[in-house]
Amino acid sequence: MFRFYLGLTAKNLWRQKRRTFLTAGAIAIGIMYFIVFDSLLSGADREAVDNMIDFETGHVQVVSAAASQDRRPRPEELLPDGGDLAREISALPRVKAATPRLTFPASVIVGLEELPILGVGVDPDLDARVFRIPEHVTAGRWLRPGEEGVVLGKRIADLLELEPGDMLTIRTQTVGMAFQAVDLTVLGIVSTPHPSVNQAHVFLPLDVAQAALGAGSGATMVAVRAESERDIAGIADSIRGLGMWDAVWEIKPWREAATFLAIGAGKRSLGMVFLGLVLVIATIGVVNSILLSTLERVREIGILKAMGMNEANITRLFVLEGCGLGILGGVLGAIMAIGANAYLVNVGINLEMFMGEMDIDIGYPIAQRMFGAWNWPTLFGAIAFGVVVALAASYFPAKRAAHLDPVESLRRV
Repeated sequence: MFRFYLGLTAKNLWRQKRRTFLTAGAIAIGIMYFIVFDSLLSGADREAVDNMIDFETGHVQVVSAAASQDRRPRPEELLPDGGDLAREISALPRVKAATPRLTFPASVIVGLEELPILGVGVDPDLDARVFRIPEHVTAGRWLRPGEEGVVLGKRIADLLELEPGDMLTIRTQTVGMAFQAVDLTVLGIVSTPHPSVNQAHVFLPLDVAQAALGAGSGATMVAVRAESERDIAGIADSIRGLGMWDAVWEIKPWREAATFLAIGAGKRSLGMVFLGLVLVIATIGVVNSILLSTLERVREIGILKAMGMNEANITRLFVLEGCGLGILGGVLGAIMAIGANAYLVNVGINLEMFMGEMDIDIGYPIAQRMFGAWNWPTLFGAIAFGVVVALAASYFPAKRAAHLDPVESLRRV
């Protein structure tokens, strides 16, 4: 009997194939948009997390509780011997590497041009074990300990028209509030996937930065790379157990700086709007299709009832047609979404094509390209949602068809 219903359903859907494919196509487009939107958000979250860990924070940072990157570091805000602390942390279990950094607000001066930047004093060897910045030097080379030179973000170099070998002046304040100006040579230019690094960071050897700021052997942070993200909590406990641990310091996992995750959660609410549109489109399309089918097949319904089909059987027949529309729309939507997603995952969207030199902040630490990500639970969930909505939307028109009087139905047409 079920095969009879399936055969009749398939025949009826094919009989009005233009209407069937238009309704299923509308459902498919809604499902595709939802899946693609979710893919872009998931991919942006994953890439932004990678960029933050690889180019800005590492997995964990040890800092003074009173420190801030927005102002000159004060003597009491420094980790007194950042190098020794980094070496002790590096020896802890599950720690891959640790490096001291001295960050400070400053200005780069070239001729009459002046640009505010964030100076970052780094240990050239240790920093390369925690961060991936040296891998993205596109001109010149990375730093060496003790040499009086800098590596610039690409955006800074472009704005000031600097190349390796050019001279510049960094103006800042020492920890004792004295003004300081240092002439340095441009050694290299970096172009990373993290826009903040390209737009505002100027790297110089840690010992040169410490001498310029009068910071002794101090650092504003020690950045730590763990063997695995699962080890962060255990590493934090081990750091607090070190003999040189000071109660005024604090440990910041990378998540505390990842404000974009909250942005992503907000944008996912927009994804629910897309899902709501699927609901509306599917409901209108299926109700319209079943109602038209009911009106066109009044005589056929009368014949089926005269042959012995009861109201439940008629209802089941029209609900199956609605289910068929939902399945067809879901499958078409999945095929289109997989095709679009494959492009986003493998090629991505070129952000520079839309935003030029990336002066626009999109809320994520991403530059150059935005990639998608496969999210199979979302894909299958969206298809199931489309089918369920189609089933629910077809029920009431089906009940209307089932309540038609067979005698009145046979008199029509």
